[in-house]
Amino acid sequence: MSITHWNDVTIDYDKVLDTDESNVVLLATAVDRLPAGAVDVLDIGSGTGRLTSLCRAARPAARIVGVDPAPTMVTAAQAKFADDDGASFLEAIAEDLSVFPDASFDAAISSFALHHMELDAYDTAAAEIFRVLRPGGRFVNADQFCRVMGPVASRERALDVLDLLTAKARHYLLEACFERMLLQIDLLPRFLREDGEILTTPEYWRDALKSAGFATVEIIATPPAELYNRVIVADKA
Repeated sequence: MSITHWNDVTIDYDKVLDTDESNVVLLATAVDRLPAGAVDVLDIGSGTGRLTSLCRAARPAARIVGVDPAPTMVTAAQAKFADDDGASFLEAIAEDLSVFPDASFDAAISSFALHHMELDAYDTAAAEIFRVLRPGGRFVNADQFCRVMGPVASRERALDVLDLLTAKARHYLLEACFERMLLQIDLLPRFLREDGEILTTPEYWRDALKSAGFATVEIIATPPAELYNRVIVADKA
């Protein structure tokens, strides 16, 4: 999972994302899918702890552990939750959760993080998430997806990414803020080159999760439809 460019992010990430109602709705939909009785929750790709804060509000009694590959993000989250004994953060990636024993968590959740993985890491990440969940555990992934996959040089894939992400940039300018639009535009070359920003179809994640052993996988679309944001909910038997 590429982390270099997220170590160098200088914007007020939380403030900018909070202006984006589509992102707020996406995360609210994901947090709403956390099991009501979850005691131990893993936040994968926890970043600055924005999703962790929402999980804490929804499940105030839960112990939440956040993992992220970017040291600067981990440091920011640790500072934000310095007075919260129930939240902790460390460096780790979805493909390698070996710091945790089997069946450590009731739920795992992630937002706008796992599309940074290389495609050949999906099966490994899905298996690791499955392993650290207890029987009956749930994985919830809120992320952005695409409609077409293929080689980087594929004209069909490039056109889909270009159309989708420029439409997003326009939406963010009109509905969120200038900085949110700029963040999308700045990342566009990385998405086109698949340089640490690699979109998949939601079905690609679904198939990886099913192969890992999850009993059921649900794909939930959140508005507006043209942004192609989805929440994927996978339950372990």
